[in-house]
Amino acid sequence: MNAHKLLASALILGSLALAGCSAEKPDRPVSFQKDVYPILKTSCAECHTPPTGEGYQKSGLAIDTYEGLMKGTKIGPVIVAGQSLNSTLSRLIEGRPGVNPSIQMPHGKVKLPEEKLVLIRKWVDQGAKNN
Repeated sequence: MNAHKLLASALILGSLALAGCSAEKPDRPVSFQKDVYPILKTSCAECHTPPTGEGYQKSGLAIDTYEGLMKGTKIGPVIVAGQSLNSTLSRLIEGRPGVNPSIQMPHGKVKLPEEKLVLIRKWVDQGAKNN
């Protein structure tokens, strides 16, 4: 009997430990200044910096400041705070179905790594704050 109780206790404790590991932990806040801006600066600034960047001249999108990014393009915003699925920026950098490959960003370069896409997506979903 003692062996059965010991085994049962071990199974219960093991199950509780696994349950604790698999529980979702809240996402840490993603910072525009520390997390997102460095990605944009490295991958997008070459074309989307006023006044001479080709992407800026064509679209009006400036990523050199938070305000410029949030202003968007000549035809409107590229970020819908809290809604990465509805944000043009996310669609373009993720290369979602339906996006014309000629305007997928970064234009003519390798797609951003998934971990960078996830950071940008989380930042937008967390409200696209200037933090």
